[in-house]
Parts: sequence; structure tokens; C-alpha cells
Amino acid sequence: MRLGIDAKWFFEGPPSGHMVVKNLVDEIIRNNDNSFDIYLLMNRKDEQRALAHFPAGTKIIFLVKLPNLITNAVLLPVIARRYSLDILMLQNFNVLWSRNVFKVVYIHDALFLDYPQYYSFFERVHFGQMKTLARNADRVITISNTEKERMVKHHFSAPENITVVYHGINPGFKPLVSQPCDVIRKVINSYALPDRYVLYVGRVNARKNLTTLIESFALLHDKDLKLLIVGGGFLTQKNKLNELIGQLNLADRIIFTGHVPEEDLYLIYAAAIVFCFPSYAEGFGLPPLEAMCCGVPVIVSNRTSIPEICGNAAIYASPDSAKAIAKEIDNLLYDEHLYHEKMIQGIDHAAGFTWKKSADEILTLITNAYADRKSYTEA
Repeated sequence: MRLGIDAKWFFEGPPSGHMVVKNLVDEIIRNNDNSFDIYLLMNRKDEQRALAHFPAGTKIIFLVKLPNLITNAVLLPVIARRYSLDILMLQNFNVLWSRNVFKVVYIHDALFLDYPQYYSFFERVHFGQMKTLARNADRVITISNTEKERMVKHHFSAPENITVVYHGINPGFKPLVSQPCDVIRKVINSYALPDRYVLYVGRVNARKNLTTLIESFALLHDKDLKLLIVGGGFLTQKNKLNELIGQLNLADRIIFTGHVPEEDLYLIYAAAIVFCFPSYAEGFGLPPLEAMCCGVPVIVSNRTSIPEICGNAAIYASPDSAKAIAKEIDNLLYDEHLYHEKMIQGIDHAAGFTWKKSADEILTLITNAYADRKSYTEA
């Protein structure tokens, strides 16, 4: 079977999309037992990096750079026909037409439908095409049962055609005692990391609810504790947060790093004493699991997919209450038994999420679903 994989985000793209594509593609290529003849569909501008990264003989089709929606909907049907692909696995947007190709669409989330206040008009119109095109897909993959329920509610596809495949965690995320000493020193010095800090990792936008997290720091018993905010975002949002920080006299306690390379992120996670993720809405919520892998206790919001993903290993707080978040941070820091318990529970819980497992589930799904359709059409 000839499987074409949409890998345009392998080297760069939306942060979460890039992370998913990179890890899944590497695992799929590594674990393919020759059941599939794999073709990677990538941007032409990444040709040199792709040729250097993938094993010799990897089949790569380089595409002209166009918006993801246009490439998938219009260009990839032509590519599928030209290379006689049997199956296409696409990111977010299905092809506009193609009767002979089995179409699997990996849709990360549909939050824009239930939480439109966090998306611009353009984003809502743009993402709305996912729903329209998904109805023509043979299978839809999404990342949590919460998102599957949302997609069924909004009629993306029939429930039996939507499969949940959880994300995995890169093995580079591990406790501080397992990190190389030279890397520890290098990263601490490069980012001037404080001795004790609470960590947040993710986009800096309204949906992530950093306003309430910052407000909680004015309520903590420990007035020396720092908050490290790692991630990029819109300048307007950061300006609003800086204004709030000034009003609360927290300028010496809140640190923004901006985007951080993944290899540095391993250590930044591991050196934190607590991880906080007070997001209002998530399709999955990978950063808390990454923190758990590093042996860092996690405090998260009790909304959308987060309880599904974090289970009993996290501590939950209402994202609407700075007082509730501050209380849970204080409880962790002043209760050694609770701190150790959540550290161990987190490590054990996160161990169940691997990219190999994700890749194997996707390949099994595609194999079985394609065989079922082939049997039906030949009957």
C-alpha cells in the first residue's frame, strides 16, 4: 500500500502541529514493517534539511509553499493521482476531491466552535473548512475523547469514523537527576534560571489564562517564588500581562523567556518545582504530561480534556479563581508528603504516553480501515 503522509509541519509550523508531525513521522518510519510504501509530502524549502534528516531511500515529494488549506484541498489530490497513492494522511484539512484515495484526516481540535471568543473572525472561517472537508474523509483521527465528542456534536463525521489517538512524550523529558550535568549548567546560565520557580509552558494568549495565574502569585505565602512563562504569543497579549504585573508589583517575580528550543526545554521543565497549566480550553494538553515525566508536580485547570489526560496524577483548580490556584501551589510547597506523592504519580502516569504507541495505533487503524473498505468495494 502506498501511504502519503502530510509532513509539511515536520521542520516548522504551528507549535503543537510541528511537535505532533515530527514525532509521529519519525516513529512511523522507524516502525513501519514494510506494510506501507511511505511517501512524505513536504515543503520544497525544507528539501536540504529533509535529505539530511531522513534515511537514504526515504521517498519525499517536495511541494510548492502554499497555505495548508489550499495545498491539502487542491494540490494533494493531483499529487495522489500522479504517484498512485492508495492512502493519504492529512493534517486538519481533507482533500476537496479524490474518489480513489483512502483519506485519513488528523484534526487536532475543534475548540473554535465552542470557544469562539478565543479566535479571530478569520481563524473561525479558516478552521471552519476543516468541518466541511472532514465529511468527505474515510476516517478522522483526533487527540482526545473530549474532542471526539465535540466533533460528533458538530457533525464532522459519524462517531464510528472518528478515532482517538493520544499524543506521546519525547523521551528527552526526564527528572533533573537524569539530565547531564554540563547541560544543566549551560541551560541555567543561558536563561539565568532562578533557584526556585513555578513553570508555565505554552502559547501566550487569552485561552491559556495567564492573567489568573499571574494574579495568583500576589496571593502566595512565599513572596520570593518566581513564575517562568515559556512560549511565544501575540505582543498585545504580553503587553496586557506586563501591565497587570506592574499593577500587582510582581515585576521582579515574573519572567518571560519567549520561545525555547525543545532541547533546552527538557532542563527548564526538570528544574522547576511546580508546573501550572490553568488553561480555559484544550484539545489535549501535552505540557502537563511533559512536566510529569520530569518529576514535577502539576496543577491544572478542571476544564475540557485536561482531566481526561492528566487523570489522578494532577492537582485541579478552577481556572476562574486566582485564590484557588494560589491555595494549591501553597499546599504543594508546604506538604512534603503531597509533593512526593504527586511527583511519583505523575512519573507513573506519563509513562503510558509514548509516540511509538501513537504511531502503532495510527498504522493499525489505517491498515484495518483500508482493508475493510477494499473488501467492501470488491464484494
